[in-house]
Amino acid sequence: MLDSYQRTLSNDPSDGEEWQVPYYLTPGTILPSVIRGEAVTWQVSLSGMLNDDAILLAPSYEMSAEFLLTASTSNEQYNFAVRVIGADHVWLAGYTRQPDSNPNVYSRFVASSLHLALNTRDNEFEPLNSGYGVLFPKADYSASTAGETRLLTEPRLFRRHPQGFGVLAKPLNYAGEALHAGELLYFETEDLVHYEEKGMIKLTDAEIEDFSCERDAAVQAYRIGWSEQGGRTYWVTTEDFIHFAPAKEGHEFPITQADVSISDANMAQLLALTTSEAEYLYKKLGRVRNVSVQAPTIMIRQGTTSPPIDSIRAAAHYSDGSISYKRMTVSEDELAALDLSKPGEYKLNARVVRTNFPYPMMRTRPDPFVLLYQGRYYFIATDDDGQRRIYIRSAETLEGLEDGRAAETLLWDGNLPSGERHGQHWAPELHVINGKLYCFLAISVNNDWRGVQAHVVELTGTDPMNPAHWDTPRRVLNRHGKFIADLADREHSISLDMTYFEHKGQSYVCWSQPVWFGDDRELASLYIATIHPDEPWRLTSDPVRICRNEYGWDRNGGAASGVSEGAYILKRDDRLFMVFSGSNVGPNYTVGILELIAEGDPLEPNAWRKSNYPLMHSLSLPGQYGPGHNMFVQDEHGDWYNVYHACGIDGGRRNASIRPLHWRFDGSPILDMRDEEDLLPELETITLTIKVQ
Repeated sequence: MLDSYQRTLSNDPSDGEEWQVPYYLTPGTILPSVIRGEAVTWQVSLSGMLNDDAILLAPSYEMSAEFLLTASTSNEQYNFAVRVIGADHVWLAGYTRQPDSNPNVYSRFVASSLHLALNTRDNEFEPLNSGYGVLFPKADYSASTAGETRLLTEPRLFRRHPQGFGVLAKPLNYAGEALHAGELLYFETEDLVHYEEKGMIKLTDAEIEDFSCERDAAVQAYRIGWSEQGGRTYWVTTEDFIHFAPAKEGHEFPITQADVSISDANMAQLLALTTSEAEYLYKKLGRVRNVSVQAPTIMIRQGTTSPPIDSIRAAAHYSDGSISYKRMTVSEDELAALDLSKPGEYKLNARVVRTNFPYPMMRTRPDPFVLLYQGRYYFIATDDDGQRRIYIRSAETLEGLEDGRAAETLLWDGNLPSGERHGQHWAPELHVINGKLYCFLAISVNNDWRGVQAHVVELTGTDPMNPAHWDTPRRVLNRHGKFIADLADREHSISLDMTYFEHKGQSYVCWSQPVWFGDDRELASLYIATIHPDEPWRLTSDPVRICRNEYGWDRNGGAASGVSEGAYILKRDDRLFMVFSGSNVGPNYTVGILELIAEGDPLEPNAWRKSNYPLMHSLSLPGQYGPGHNMFVQDEHGDWYNVYHACGIDGGRRNASIRPLHWRFDGSPILDMRDEEDLLPELETITLTIKVQ
């Protein structure tokens, strides 16, 4: 298939220089008719791959087997082992963006990352991950435990052999300035979703102006070419990106570039993907949308008084192949009018239940938490009006938790002198452990936010809304009986956002803490330890760090900036996810995710795989900046919801809301599905078929 992005292999090599043919080619590639001034004829070892005009043809499948492409002149013969991608290939654009003039909208820390877009139709490119970056370099921790933020520019994607992809990019420091002359950052990825940073590649002592990388069909190795100031060009070959042949002067592989007409996008490099590669990438990083709703057919026996509508669900289908089974409601009058006493087929109008929650839903209530406990929903959060009080409210439904519909009760007041619990009160969570209800929260022990410490409170009575039914908060202890962040050992040492979960019969807590290493303090990181369920305020193992903020999206704001906090566990089937919040509390807040690998030990840091990009950010939901500190609740019907807070473009007070949680085709969670994506308005009304037998 010919299109506007096909290449012509036209650069004629000079004497002593190898002729360049990429190993991976696209159909429509035009082969040269002259090499070094001599006419050339072409032959292929795989029939049907070349026409009489020396243009490569498409295989009948996604990618051809390797075949020999032979160029013959009167004096020479050149052989190239190549593969050709199928006719239905899709162009992938890799690019960076220009930062917005308002860093709260899109700063250089997130703009200087690899962004991806797919050529979905008529040469129009659709940005993936809602236009947010998907690949960020790690911070440099060589000089301090807090690290220094790193950025990238001019990303170049290429295919690796026999599968997967590579990415080379110029490294930048946190200020967006060039870093390490003559070096490039190198990443590997199997699917363009999960990336592994392999390190820096040193090519030259000079500044690199431009560069490219492709597998060379002549030598069956990767050829990295670059240009330096003054216009001189060089290239090297490597098989493993560890060992390199001596540099030679000569041409680099030209790159295919395009203006993808995406707002603030820099010039993009293009890479051809097979149909299945593009489909996976789109399903994984594209916005997932409702495309149809399948109305169920209900089979009942003659004489049944009413069909079981409450136990039957409609199947909502989505663009990524996922399905969500949704509740339905019907008109009582229409239902009563049905004559189900005789066999036959009947039609009944139904409405698919749409769960829309307003934003804001609970004003000035960040770090929100909802628990379904003994048939009622309880909502508890930080009070953003001073952050010194903890209120709780309750309702029979999730909708009933909205402001003005549920009265609040003050549980703890940090404005009143009360021993050590005078000051900030943050991020309460409600957890049932061994049949008892506990509240995990952070409380200042010195009337200063730098002295906030993790506490656990037990409900000794029966009513969570009654302050007298809660015991005295206990500070969390390590396994030796000392406070986990003891101000007696180190001033300005905090612990916060503690959460609880169980995995394979073991109880764990995870929390955020900026640990001191000598005189050097890291940025707040996530730590995990085991506890005994009878004493959830006491650790039974040493703390282990499983996550620190290391990318531009969770360090958004400076050389050493941001936190990792607000962890919460989401378990579904046999998979265990941990969401957490990164960057700075405010408009740049984001939600990242860790997944515990199969059979992994939660106390082993390498058992957690961290996503290189956030799942929820300021481009996720229009007008909602800094979404974060989220958790999940399953309602009485078994449906899942994401509870989170966000703020305005300039920060300020943070407000809580709720969104339906959708499960992607591969079982991973979507946190930011918009109302029209969850259910198309025109599909909200469906017709049920009732068959009476």
